[in-house]
Amino acid sequence: MKTTMTFFVLLFFPLLIDAKSKRATLHIPLVHNGAHFYDNKVVFPPVSSPHSHRGLAFMAEVHFGSPQKRQLLHMDTGSSLTWTQCFPCSHCYEQKIYPKYRPAASMTYRDAMCSEDPNPKSNPHLTFDPLTRKCTYQQHYLDESNIKGTLAQEMLTVDTLDGGFKRVHGVFFGCNEFSDGSDFTGTGILGLGVGKYSIIGEFGSTFSFCLGLISEPKASHNLILGDGANIQGHPTVINITGGHTMFLLKSIIVGEEITLDDPIQVFVDTGSSMSHLSTDLYYKFVDEFDDLIGRPLSYEPRLCYKADAIERLEDMDIGFAFAGGAELSVNIHNIFLPQGSSGIRCLGILNNKESFTHVIIGVIAMQGYNVGYDLKAKTAYFSKQYCDMEM
Repeated sequence: MKTTMTFFVLLFFPLLIDAKSKRATLHIPLVHNGAHFYDNKVVFPPVSSPHSHRGLAFMAEVHFGSPQKRQLLHMDTGSSLTWTQCFPCSHCYEQKIYPKYRPAASMTYRDAMCSEDPNPKSNPHLTFDPLTRKCTYQQHYLDESNIKGTLAQEMLTVDTLDGGFKRVHGVFFGCNEFSDGSDFTGTGILGLGVGKYSIIGEFGSTFSFCLGLISEPKASHNLILGDGANIQGHPTVINITGGHTMFLLKSIIVGEEITLDDPIQVFVDTGSSMSHLSTDLYYKFVDEFDDLIGRPLSYEPRLCYKADAIERLEDMDIGFAFAGGAELSVNIHNIFLPQGSSGIRCLGILNNKESFTHVIIGVIAMQGYNVGYDLKAKTAYFSKQYCDMEM
């Protein structure tokens, strides 16, 4: 029996090792809340944000716990912690999409242990509460919003693009008990940063997202986590620091490339609707549009023109070019967004007026692109394409 068992182990051990090393791949369809940009856009499921001025957000429907409870999480490459609002969450923003998550009703919920991290800047601030014996967190966002709650682990179930579903056990998430600030959409955040508690770590070192045009009602959008991520296109090196991925911006694009005197490290952040630029960089765009279109209705806080001044322009690309030749560029008619029924279009790029020092490329500038990340190789790939996928 020992000989037989030894032979069996030797024969199948490589297969067992290989099976253990393989990770699941999640193909997640995304929806967005772009209805207020384009009147003919209908989004399902219905999306409600706490403030009507909230910008474009791409969201994944994820099921928490057992029994499953639906959550609609805002995809955010600018932060690492995935979180949802937990009942009763008395000091939280109004939530009308789905009921608040009740951890006590889930058979798979458990409180997480606090552990030291060699890079604490990449995570929310963690504290062990001796009274509740729980690991609590506090996280501040760049827009001055902040959240507090209990660090926990839970089973997540996702409906996949092929009509099936996949379950992932023991995923770290924030059970949010406090939120302060204005700009949250959906029921929480799907953190795609590279900090210790990011969901990315459950699927290895690759992921990708593909975003269609918000002006096209039938456009599809998707997020892929794991080995099946769509890693193709023009490469650019990324700098991973403090739980964030930084990109080296070399040029802006207004029909043609305009090279910057000095390259700039920037965030490519799906959690931000608009792009936020330093004053000098913002006015490089403004100067080009002054020459191209003429004097606008306003320079600040948004660069705005009468809609017909934009609509009569020929197609041209507006955007950003990075080290290695990768770029994010959107047709001028898709980056100047309608402002309700007022006959005005405004640029999806803002002057941050030194309110913070970072330069952020927002999701409006990513329309029509697949962005793939290979974190192990410290490389990202940009490909302009449709997002329809054959499964």
